[in-house]
Amino acid sequence: MIRRVLPLLAVFALARPAAAQLPEAEDAFRRGAYHAARAGYEAVLRQDSTNVRALYRLAILDSWDGKLQRSLDRFVRLRRLEPIDADIMVAHARVLAWAGRNRESEILYDSVLARDPERADALAGRARAVAWAGDLDRAERMWRDALAAHPDDPEILVGLAQTLFWKGQPELATSYVTRARQLAPEDRAASDLLSLLRAALRPEVASSANYAHDSDKNAFFAHDATFTTSLSPDVRGTLTAGWRRATDPVRAGLSYGAGGYAVAPLGRGTVLRAGLGVRRLEPEGGVSRTPFTAQLGVGVRPAQFASLSVAYSRVPFDETALLIDSGFVMQSADLSFDLAPRARLSISGGGGVAWLSEGNRRLGGVLAVMAGVHRGLEVGVFGRAMGYREANPGRGYFAPDRFGVLAVMAGVHRGLEVGVFGRAMGYREANPGRGYFAPDRFAVLEARTAYTWGQTRWGVRADGGVGAQQVGRGASRQTEWHAGFTVTRGWGANSELALVGSVTNSAASRTGIAVAPGFKYWTLGLRLRQGL
Repeated sequence: MIRRVLPLLAVFALARPAAAQLPEAEDAFRRGAYHAARAGYEAVLRQDSTNVRALYRLAILDSWDGKLQRSLDRFVRLRRLEPIDADIMVAHARVLAWAGRNRESEILYDSVLARDPERADALAGRARAVAWAGDLDRAERMWRDALAAHPDDPEILVGLAQTLFWKGQPELATSYVTRARQLAPEDRAASDLLSLLRAALRPEVASSANYAHDSDKNAFFAHDATFTTSLSPDVRGTLTAGWRRATDPVRAGLSYGAGGYAVAPLGRGTVLRAGLGVRRLEPEGGVSRTPFTAQLGVGVRPAQFASLSVAYSRVPFDETALLIDSGFVMQSADLSFDLAPRARLSISGGGGVAWLSEGNRRLGGVLAVMAGVHRGLEVGVFGRAMGYREANPGRGYFAPDRFGVLAVMAGVHRGLEVGVFGRAMGYREANPGRGYFAPDRFAVLEARTAYTWGQTRWGVRADGGVGAQQVGRGASRQTEWHAGFTVTRGWGANSELALVGSVTNSAASRTGIAVAPGFKYWTLGLRLRQGL
């Protein structure tokens, strides 16, 4: 008899602490003490691995912390324990959408709505998953159907406003989010979206000043400014103006101009950008020219976490005094894309062709994959390749026949990255003494580190690296290094001041014939953006 009773007493003794810890964890969760709540729920699970409430809360906390896969694993266990609990199904579907698994999320929401067709959070979640998948027209219909059933639901109003904003209808979106703010003044999502919409509609001025100088006395100072405002409810227009003065040991040159462009929605997540302008090139003691500039591009957002753009541009090639004197005009056509298939993972890349007025062409491509491993911390890979074809040997600017670069970054601490950067180029100078890129070959391999910190309106980023470079065929390797920083201070929804700078001895920044021992290149810039 005693042998039968003892196991029961042991189970009862273990269950009592778990029963006491769950209310304490729930109280900490309600108070917002999430660290204490997590510790309490984990203690409960150590004694009872099938406790549904503890599993559910931990799955929610994991999703809030960005640990989406861990959260989804917990939801899979929960669904086995409670396969038809609607609250668990809705929360599971929400995290699936956050993880970019929008189709699975939509199917799970459909399962909930099959049992309760009027459930507001399921209606909102399904519409949001469809919007994030890129079908904005279908998502808008779902939001409006949900709004008809729940006309005073702030979440549905905000979701409809967000979708309209993505469709390029900020004024209509503002009317819905303003109503959501009236119904729920403390709703953070409504407040943030309203600030974003007002910033998108109000006029804005921006200015940037940049200075660069190297130890061989090549330098430039440039200033650019823009003014952006709404031309109609859905169209934004921007006026631009810029000025640059470049010098080297034997010449100086000015480049300045103005222009404008407009951005208009075409529907179904597509926008059009088009603009024209002029640029005056005035080399010291040379022939002045005034080429026109142009830009045309189409951007498509097939999904909330994906974008694609195709662009054409025509601009003078005026980076240095030599180029201003040469009067080259460069045209380019480029394709680029950005993907974020799940939280903390981004994939970007593109490629294109550029050609100068003298006929030379350049082909290039780039691909980058970055993954966040901690708050403010990313690791990833970057690759780039370019090739040049000279149409008129002896007079060209684009002489190299090959270029390649690869970078791998790994996070080792919060906001801190270390990695390796590699770059290779091949150059051939057709007209010695007058070319822009002089070495017939260039390669660099660099280990890099970066740290990012942010608090309220302040942000700081510092990066640096050291490696080896080879400048010229058969040349010996040299030590290569760089260091850079960015300090930002923001205010309002679209106002920011940033100070940026860098210093390097990399031959990639050289614009002359050869890299002398002790070569260094400095840059410093100040950027301002102010909403009116």
